[in-house]
Amino acid sequence: MSLQASADGDLSFTVQRPPAYGELTDVLPGLYWVRLPVPLRLNHVNCWLLDDGPGWTLVDCGMNTDDIFEIWDKLWRGLLRSRPLQNLTLTHAHIDHIGFAGYLVKEMKCAVRLPFAEWLNGWMMWHERDEGLTEQFADYMRRNGASADEAAAIMGAQRPSKYLGLKPPREFSRIKDGDRVSMGKREWRVITAGGHSPEHASFFCETDKILIAGDQVLSHITPSVIVPSAQPDANPMKEYLDSLARFEELPADTLVLPSHGLPFHGLHTRLAQLREHHQARLEDMASLVTGPTSAFAVAQEVFPRVLLENPRQAFGESLAHLNMLASMGKLTRTVDDKGAITFAPL
Repeated sequence: MSLQASADGDLSFTVQRPPAYGELTDVLPGLYWVRLPVPLRLNHVNCWLLDDGPGWTLVDCGMNTDDIFEIWDKLWRGLLRSRPLQNLTLTHAHIDHIGFAGYLVKEMKCAVRLPFAEWLNGWMMWHERDEGLTEQFADYMRRNGASADEAAAIMGAQRPSKYLGLKPPREFSRIKDGDRVSMGKREWRVITAGGHSPEHASFFCETDKILIAGDQVLSHITPSVIVPSAQPDANPMKEYLDSLARFEELPADTLVLPSHGLPFHGLHTRLAQLREHHQARLEDMASLVTGPTSAFAVAQEVFPRVLLENPRQAFGESLAHLNMLASMGKLTRTVDDKGAITFAPL
């Protein structure tokens, strides 16, 4: 995620401070909020429990950590013990959303639903969990301007980290854009969008004007938009900005339930803030390109510290802005006969 200050005065939050981790918090009749701790820079994820009558639907489930195991174990043995978890619905396959799914499916025998591209993405991350940065990533950096020594230094600075996710569910029900799903005695329309992940799902209840937004619309920060090394010519920034128009069609007084931060009203205001933020960042990036340059050079200038700590984030985010600027006709993007990629002002 990219940190971004928001004009809180323009948004109306339903609470002034978050509940304690693991507390079952009423949002609306039949809809509850469970906030989970995650050992990341962004230190929590919001999950949503919906009362289906004979059982429950859970939207997202957190990571495979001892703290999260204890929270779910306490809830299912306590307040929720009388009725089973029947359905696990996942917005996308990032580890803080899907990492604990394997345990819940095994123990609860619940059904699972998520978009197809997200299911595939979850399995890809599982299979690559022990790899870290590969030679393909080093070559990706070199083709985007890193010297051999610079690429080697970044590769050598990485330290192995434990993968905090379980094997994804092998069986699932596919959801697609425009589908209608029942959760918590309400009907929800599925809205899928790219940019942050391949086929991120949000859920909109037209009757009560509620949006379970996932990471696509957040109140205080912007979701990360990164070019993956597997698709160096991808344009996820365009996908993300195009997706905002989908949410602008929803009512202005929609209650937004984000995966990070606090529930709020002021959807259209927040969408305008997100557009303004990204436009400003694009202009800032464009101003750095005064002659032929590379994504690596831009990342060194914009994210010098993060480039060593999290090169996928720093490098991928820089390239996302540059690819977008090239698609807008603000920059040229040239690939030479050796595959080296250069950006230049028009």
